[in-house]
Amino acid sequence: MDRSAPLRFVANSLAAAVGAAVGSQAGLRAELWRQPRPMPHQMAAWLDHPARLRYRNPGETLGLFGLFGGMTVLDLGCGTGLFTAEMARMVGVEGAVHAVDLQPPLLAAARLRLDRAGLAERVQFHVRGAYDLPLRDSSIDVAVLIAVLGEIPDRGRALAELRRVLKPGARLAVSEELPDPAYVPAPLVRKWGESAGFGYGGKSGSPFCYSMIFFNHK
Repeated sequence: MDRSAPLRFVANSLAAAVGAAVGSQAGLRAELWRQPRPMPHQMAAWLDHPARLRYRNPGETLGLFGLFGGMTVLDLGCGTGLFTAEMARMVGVEGAVHAVDLQPPLLAAARLRLDRAGLAERVQFHVRGAYDLPLRDSSIDVAVLIAVLGEIPDRGRALAELRRVLKPGARLAVSEELPDPAYVPAPLVRKWGESAGFGYGGKSGSPFCYSMIFFNHK
């Protein structure tokens, strides 16, 4: 009897599973490049998954963007509110956060998170897309997009709308992470931002997970 047969079977099965997963991921990434769209709300558990939180600490990420008390901040594509809650803490009682997402189930989860944290009074929740933000011209100090820009079909239109709502000299923060199928490489994000009229302010992190700052020069 070939005693190595069971081991070969397990090894082959694992290799097949890994290959299928890689192939599926590659297919999904290619599809999202052809037709960008938001992450389905049914996948929301990934946003708060412990594996993600190993490299995505909300306080550390947002600490790079210069948020402080009294600011008015936009969390575009807020998802389940993981970063919204930290924004609300950082802007304090004198500040305000606008949490915007297209998908009502995600916004409901964000509202519940903020209610439980006792921070909901600092946040306004909006079911809205990136092209028509329910905000006044030049009303936002910092706009934050975390793993969002690659999911927006018309990035130029969205960036133009962000320029409208940002104050002169205000900051746009874009952060991307490789596990997101809609991940956008940093050089391309910089190109999009500068083409939209933003001034490049710098990048931190690695290709796996990076953050980039732009300034709204009007």
